[in-house]
Amino acid sequence: MYKTLRLIPILLIFVVFVTSCGSSSSLAGTPVTDEEFDAAVKEAHGTLGTLRTALLSPRDSYIFVGLKVRFTGDGIYEDIWTEPVDYFDGYFTTRMIDGVLIDSNLNADRLVTVPLDKVLDWVIVEEDGHLIGGYTIRLSYEHMTPDEKVEFLKATGYKID
Repeated sequence: MYKTLRLIPILLIFVVFVTSCGSSSSLAGTPVTDEEFDAAVKEAHGTLGTLRTALLSPRDSYIFVGLKVRFTGDGIYEDIWTEPVDYFDGYFTTRMIDGVLIDSNLNADRLVTVPLDKVLDWVIVEEDGHLIGGYTIRLSYEHMTPDEKVEFLKATGYKID
């Protein structure tokens, strides 16, 4: 249905790029604050209806539909992009794209049930690179320097409004 395999390298590049660049602001060089991150998560939660609609009736223009999930264990956490498959009664069933380091049972292609309180963000990427949702991606983008933004858009092919 989705061209997931085409998007996996882009997501991996994004993760490497964001973690290697830090989160310097083009104006002040400040990292993303907890308040900004929480606001992005709140905005994502407020618009989850768009994702649920996309799961029920996906468009041919969608090349990726993703759900960013927080996995926790032993006082640490990992925020991982996954591929949602279904939603029912406050829980997403999602397919792991990559494995999680903190739990060796959560490997690629495994289906996992995720409660809403573990969902951080969602994104739909269209064929032309247009992002729908992706609030934490947009937040990271806002905190990049102009050179980082150019490299990010070149590496991912995204179009950020």
